[in-house]
Amino acid sequence: DYKAMAENYDKAAQVVGPIARPADWTIFFQRGIAYERLKQWDKAEPAFRKSLELNPDQPQVLNYLGYSFVDMNRNLDEGMEMIRKAVEARPDDGYIVDSLGWAHFRLGAFDEAVEELERAIELRAGDPTINDHLGDDYWRVGRKIEAVYQWNRALIGESEEVDKSKVKEKIANGLPPLEKD
Repeated sequence: DYKAMAENYDKAAQVVGPIARPADWTIFFQRGIAYERLKQWDKAEPAFRKSLELNPDQPQVLNYLGYSFVDMNRNLDEGMEMIRKAVEARPDDGYIVDSLGWAHFRLGAFDEAVEELERAIELRAGDPTINDHLGDDYWRVGRKIEAVYQWNRALIGESEEVDKSKVKEKIANGLPPLEKD
């Protein structure tokens, strides 16, 4: 219930208000997540930025905000820098490494993406989202049999993040060709 979550964190943010301490970063981070999930980016981004103001090197926040920027195709340089900083802080976190790989993918740097996504899957073996991302990237670099394998792996296990009907469509038909600029 992201609406209730947002309302609760709005109240918490009002309580800490102008006296927010570095330890309060999580209030604003969770508030940002609630608003991002509600597709209210105009409220989510300031919450994430406040979280980083309180704790500038917090890898979870850097990763979440950086990934969001790249995923929305906004502030791409800043987003990549945030994700890289998060990876430097947590090089063994498969989810954060996945974000770096997926950012490379979204920016069309498919070879760099393969390197990071393969590392992410080693760190978080069997994660459906990472399998899906790696499958997409394998497809783009011409490794189509491996792509289908990864997509099939994405169908195993539970994940709210993976749209299984879309994965099945990719297994049946692959990815559409890239648009030429």
